[in-house]
Amino acid sequence: MSMRIIATWVTAAVYVATPAISATLTVTQPTGATIVAAGDDYATQVLGNPWDMKDASDIDIQESSAVANQSLGSGTFSGDTTANGAWIFPLFMGYVNSINLNLNRGANYPVDTSHYRYVTFKSQASQPASTTQFTRVVFYPNQDSSIYGETYYATLPASQWRIFTFDMVTNNDGLHHNWLDFTQAAGLRIEPSTTNASGPYASVHFSINWIRLTASATNAQKTSVVWTDTGIGGSYDISVSDSGGTTFALGANVRGTSYAVDLTFLPPGTYTITVARSDSTATANSATFHINSPPQIAITAPNVRGDQSRDFATTVVGNAWGPITSTDFVPAIGVRNFTNVSYSNPVNSFYGRPTSKDPGWFFNLGGQTIDTSVYRSLCYAMEVFGPRNIGTGSIARVFWGNGTSGTQLTTSADIPLDDNAGDTLVSEYCIPDLAAALLEAGTNGGDWSGTKSVFRIDPDEFTPPNGCSTLDVCHDVRLDSVTLSPFALANPGYTFKWTLTDPDNASDTVDVYLDPDSTPLNGDEIHLGSATMPSGSGQFAWSGSCANVLTYGPWHVLMVASDGINPVSQYAGGPLLIGRYDGIFRNGFETVPAVCP
Repeated sequence: MSMRIIATWVTAAVYVATPAISATLTVTQPTGATIVAAGDDYATQVLGNPWDMKDASDIDIQESSAVANQSLGSGTFSGDTTANGAWIFPLFMGYVNSINLNLNRGANYPVDTSHYRYVTFKSQASQPASTTQFTRVVFYPNQDSSIYGETYYATLPASQWRIFTFDMVTNNDGLHHNWLDFTQAAGLRIEPSTTNASGPYASVHFSINWIRLTASATNAQKTSVVWTDTGIGGSYDISVSDSGGTTFALGANVRGTSYAVDLTFLPPGTYTITVARSDSTATANSATFHINSPPQIAITAPNVRGDQSRDFATTVVGNAWGPITSTDFVPAIGVRNFTNVSYSNPVNSFYGRPTSKDPGWFFNLGGQTIDTSVYRSLCYAMEVFGPRNIGTGSIARVFWGNGTSGTQLTTSADIPLDDNAGDTLVSEYCIPDLAAALLEAGTNGGDWSGTKSVFRIDPDEFTPPNGCSTLDVCHDVRLDSVTLSPFALANPGYTFKWTLTDPDNASDTVDVYLDPDSTPLNGDEIHLGSATMPSGSGQFAWSGSCANVLTYGPWHVLMVASDGINPVSQYAGGPLLIGRYDGIFRNGFETVPAVCP
């Protein structure tokens, strides 16, 4: 394998302190009372969940390649490489021509390449004998995995924690695309440990503590380091150490007794600054200071599921599709290409074994039709057992129309499934707006408009192996519930709900806005209210005051949580409808020239 190696500046410098000639070097800033604002981090600000390796969404484990024994949680992600070029995805871009329902995927939340540019992570890797290991970053502008760009490789030391930072704008090997060739990036891939050694491949065990994708720091966002030196003086080297003792170089051969350092690439936590004379005759440490933990707010109402209390099956059919019983499907044709069907494995669920690569359910509409202008949000809880393989059948699809044959139905684009090898985890798949869902070519049943008398879901497209006998090999299917719901509605007011977390503060300020677009705080938001709220579950009851002067139709809901140091903006997963529930606003906006009472 031919590799280009990045300059050593991306690796952390380690300073070995020598005995000081004179105890005259003193770091006076930062102090123990210093709180540094966290940098503008993509995962924190856009996804609303930092890549701190504390929960399952920080690494898209299903998309890893040549990595075994993956483990994620409690602040560390680890694995064992099984081949050169092993990779992991903190941000997977999704699949071409597919409905990517994982809300943290870059297809839904692309990176603004003009704003975010620095990829930084803390990692370590074992070093097999007689090999040198390397790491690098690869990015994808869209869902086409053949279009990408990559950084140079950085050398990994053996079994030592290091902090690596890559400037995605300037650090490019020039073989493919550059970061600024595109306005956005949808995928971010890290190769945690690879080698150019010949001969049999030796597995490497690696660990990652955190990953950040940050914007450039302004001068105001930099941290002042100040020191005094009544001794020799001259030039100085400056570094920062985290609570685990991992050190990163911030400046070299600095003249004077102060320096503005950029700490925005580091995650929240406690740190110490070290100032060392460049000739190694003296070193001094600052007091331990703190980088702030921004608050995190997850909006629970409204959400991607719409208003499930008014779902179609419950309110129109009079028979909710979940708990699942045989009456939820059209008699005679409702359950297609399944055997061993059961509604008690477990009770109130459908369980079956597909007999072809085209299993599915026609749902019982009770002789009613679906008003697609009202019922827009689809969620279903389902498990397809066994290992995932997108190419051979890990794909679900949704169908609708006014007839049961294929020539009368519209087919959604493919919906990639979760991996369920060896587990019994039921996944929830939610399409926030069927009217905006990607479709396959040929909308025989029309787009999601008008009325529909047929609704069908196919769970997968696996061809059952001959003679299969286990649930994983046969790709058995379990279905727990299906809801087809309207958007959340202000009538005229609404109670907004959220979950707030902040390890540094007992309470934060929460501001609630209605926004006609999805660009936070660009000046067109309607501010509904503000409250100081403790961590945990919270809510804000809006009376609907002045709702009659708002444009009728769907609005984005924006919440901004702030601890006075770092504000974080988050949008709800589903819209809120403003206006009379009489159909006026259902397919768009209508301006009503009313006067606020």
